[in-house]
Amino acid sequence: MDQTIAQLIGQMLMVGWQTPDADDIVEDIKRYRFGNVILFSRNIRSAQHLRDLCGRIQETCIQCNGAPAFISVDQEGGGACRIFDGMTPVSGNMAVAAATAKHRNAASRVGHIVGSELKSLGVNLNLAPVADINMNPYNPIIGVRSYSDNPALVSQLASDYAQGLQSEGVMACYKHFIGHGDVDVDSRLDLPRVRKSSAELELCELVPYKAERIADAVMAAHILYTDLDDQFPASISERILKGLLRTKIGYRGLILTDCFEMAGLERTFSLGEAAVFAANASVDIIPVSHRLGRQLAVRGALLNAVREGIVPMETILEANARIATFKSKYTRPFAGAVDRETNRRVTEKIADASIAVLSGKPFEIDRETVAVGVTGVAAVGVTGTASPDTEHLYGKELDVAARIGEAFGIAYRSIDNKNFNVGEVLEFARGRKVVLCLSDSHLTLIQKVLLSSLLQSGARVMLVSMRTPYDALGQEPPECHIAAFEYSELSIRALLNMLRLGTASGVSPIRLDRKNAPDRTDESRNFLIENVVAYIRENFAKKLTLDNVAEEFFISGGHLCKLVKKKLNKNFIDVVNEIRVNEAKKMLSTTTMRIYEIATTCGFSDINYFTKTFKRYSGVTPTYYRNHYQSFD
Repeated sequence: MDQTIAQLIGQMLMVGWQTPDADDIVEDIKRYRFGNVILFSRNIRSAQHLRDLCGRIQETCIQCNGAPAFISVDQEGGGACRIFDGMTPVSGNMAVAAATAKHRNAASRVGHIVGSELKSLGVNLNLAPVADINMNPYNPIIGVRSYSDNPALVSQLASDYAQGLQSEGVMACYKHFIGHGDVDVDSRLDLPRVRKSSAELELCELVPYKAERIADAVMAAHILYTDLDDQFPASISERILKGLLRTKIGYRGLILTDCFEMAGLERTFSLGEAAVFAANASVDIIPVSHRLGRQLAVRGALLNAVREGIVPMETILEANARIATFKSKYTRPFAGAVDRETNRRVTEKIADASIAVLSGKPFEIDRETVAVGVTGVAAVGVTGTASPDTEHLYGKELDVAARIGEAFGIAYRSIDNKNFNVGEVLEFARGRKVVLCLSDSHLTLIQKVLLSSLLQSGARVMLVSMRTPYDALGQEPPECHIAAFEYSELSIRALLNMLRLGTASGVSPIRLDRKNAPDRTDESRNFLIENVVAYIRENFAKKLTLDNVAEEFFISGGHLCKLVKKKLNKNFIDVVNEIRVNEAKKMLSTTTMRIYEIATTCGFSDINYFTKTFKRYSGVTPTYYRNHYQSFD
């Protein structure tokens, strides 16, 4: 009986592992009866290696569990990909949406291409498409991963992509139910709250999920939708998943959660209790993508909950029945052929059609023109504040300014996207026309300052938005504004073609009415500072310097220093020391630890420095505080 329960629970888990070695995951499957896996770039050496790996996984799962595995991956397109060798690069969602003005079936064609190539590699579940409506320009995680801010357009294109993918034998998965498009917090870092009414959700976020044809799987988000359930995020909410999605909407496909190792969930619930809530909410599969210890914690909690009757056996059997139904549909061996040359031509045509002129008219690039552009590719999501566990990989670094400069034989200057000297760039561009390529400058203060300074100088600026098209929010319009919707080899190639022709066929799928798009940069910075302070509170015992804390949030130390000073009216070191002294006060008043032990625990390596710092921020020495702390309450 125990073995049967273990196999049933194993079917409801999707696990990742840390190496490219098949033996590691095979051993875990044999020992713990895991029924599904999720792949990351860290697991893949080459296309042939991936085929062999998937073959080993399927052989082991059939032998140990009596059922094949869902082998899943996040292969969204654009920058959000895990597999490179063996996959034709395709445009991301927002670029695909822009291209539909010329190629109405672009999303469907991309779905077919991705589906056939994944199937040929052994992958049978793609955690795509993103069905979020990107209503918030300052969204820290979705951005160009969304098709549009138009619910009807997102619904149509997500359905087209999903049907194309599934027709090739790869299951699609809409994410992130109910919707991640109107948040200010990345759920990988904290638990977002959406305070929209149920009526507002019906008119926006829920539109794709009520369409006639949607994906056979849905991923629920670690987001608290307070009007529907003010206690549980959607990923583990019985009201939302069983009540809204299953009963009211009538969804009969598989429900997955977002990864259980995201801080948005872990900071609010223990993994064990979250797993029990998820199972009772009618979740079918729980991804635990990185660490074996956490996978075993979820597995153990579910096993115990079934044995104790907290999760009814009927619930487990219903989930397994749904899983078996879709496995019979999507785990058949690949039997087709992949025409990669045709796929390449199709994706290049779609990319060419995605470049859009948002305002103005492109000027001629001549010897009096210079190119200035940020280098590299930002992490998935607008701000790039991903944790190492998200492990988005992009291959080689890109340099759009160099590519434009070399293509047109003009001078160019490549700049880091968060750390460069604005004055030097202004001097370089003085008296010239400027092709300025930025990446999410509405969220990056130094890029925003550069654009503003160039416009104020009277320069003729042709702005190219390499990712989200929001770079001109809150700014005076440049002479011309072009959107590429992603920073990739495909988009750079398409951009160069467009600049040579001087015309573009893409149409922005995002409304850019500056009057109705308030500048929320200060609000965005406030969230950043809140996250920085929270990080310091959680890591006060560690070595904390301005630079290493800034690195955690993918910004420069100088930028963080200015933000802290502006928002908190304090220096960075004062913020750190105040938090450490407050923690020391708690220990002095509630423990018998020696003062030097408290100093070390609170991040002070020198007892004398600790005493001086403590007295500076509290007015008394640690010894005096311990003896008289009641008088300080």
